[in-house]
Amino acid sequence: MNVTARIVLARGLFGGGLLIVAFAIAWWWLSYREVLAYDYLSLSQAGVCLVQDSVVCRLATSLCQSNHPLVFLTYTSTALWAGIAALCAGAATRSSWAV
Repeated sequence: MNVTARIVLARGLFGGGLLIVAFAIAWWWLSYREVLAYDYLSLSQAGVCLVQDSVVCRLATSLCQSNHPLVFLTYTSTALWAGIAALCAGAATRSSWAV
């Protein structure tokens, strides 16, 4: 693979990763803003739900699903980790051609 193709690949992976991470954070906020508004979880406790799925996270979101406008869009941390993986792949691809 030539250097130009690696640059394009690295930028694509990194840019795609940034978009996925931004989407995941927005999705988390849409899912957990009601949880925070009703004080089911503190911000730090809900922040843990950004990076991992747990029983506490599922319980907190289920408590306010009856009045949540996006009841069918339950957040999953897999989206964030996919974005982080794409960011890492882009950084690794970039560093491999920089050497």
